Amino acid sequence: MEQVTLHADGMSATIVGQGAELVSLRDGDGTELLWQAGPEWRRHSPVLFPIVGRLKGDQLRHRGQTYPMTQHGFARDRRFA
Repeated sequence: MEQVTLHADGMSATIVGQGAELVSLRDGDGTELLWQAGPEWRRHSPVLFPIVGRLKGDQLRHRGQTYPMTQHGFARDRRFA
């Protein structure tokens, strides 16, 4: 899985392209500050956009149009460059 690690002021953040999910956040001592996934919950810090939760009928109505919208929106499962 493609990932990018950013460094600033002694901290580092690692983000994967799938869902633009933050998967690691380390302080200056190298201590991991973020949940590291496990059998209980395999994600780390998903981007829930444009909604958190579920819409009635998994549909979004906007300006007279109806759009499918799964639980927690679409961003967490999209590919980001």
